[in-house]
Amino acid sequence: MKKENTIALLLALFSMCLFSCSEDEVDNDEFANWKERNEAYFKNVYEKAKKSDGKKWKIFRSWSLQEAAARDVDDHVVVEVLTEGAGTDTPLFTDYVKMHYRGNLIPTTSYHEGLQFDSSWLGEYNLETMIPVEAKVGSLVNGYATALMQMHTGDRWRIYIPAALAYAGQKNNGVILPFSTLVFDVTLVSVKN
Repeated sequence: MKKENTIALLLALFSMCLFSCSEDEVDNDEFANWKERNEAYFKNVYEKAKKSDGKKWKIFRSWSLQEAAARDVDDHVVVEVLTEGAGTDTPLFTDYVKMHYRGNLIPTTSYHEGLQFDSSWLGEYNLETMIPVEAKVGSLVNGYATALMQMHTGDRWRIYIPAALAYAGQKNNGVILPFSTLVFDVTLVSVKN
């Protein structure tokens, strides 16, 4: 009897392994050709910004590169101005900022606005109920710091950061895949020296 139960249990486990579809298989399809798709996505956003009048869309060279060295598309960040703030403060690399933010990967089949990997607020965007987080500008990835140092208090921007100015080929926090373009919705609340 014990031998039959063991055999039945092993057969059940074997059949579950054989016929189950793992989550990795779905994820692999969802994120197939990830590097190429991210490069194409960012290049498309960059070209859209380049063709604009410079009011709603802006392109900034990485703070860490001299102008002559910034030759490639992925040496820049692209921002879409959602709201122009009334403030005059702009953070420096060594400053601390208070901000609201939400980070997403690029859109995919299942995640039409991109898989959200981080956020400082829950639910809908509402300045009256959201509590800002504080961060040192210099502690953030290159592309994020580059954009923040161009913002004024009250600005709300959608920031597109190519993988080269984010985590490049490294995996980060279990959600951000290597070679990911990052898309942040950021509102700069205040700057502290």
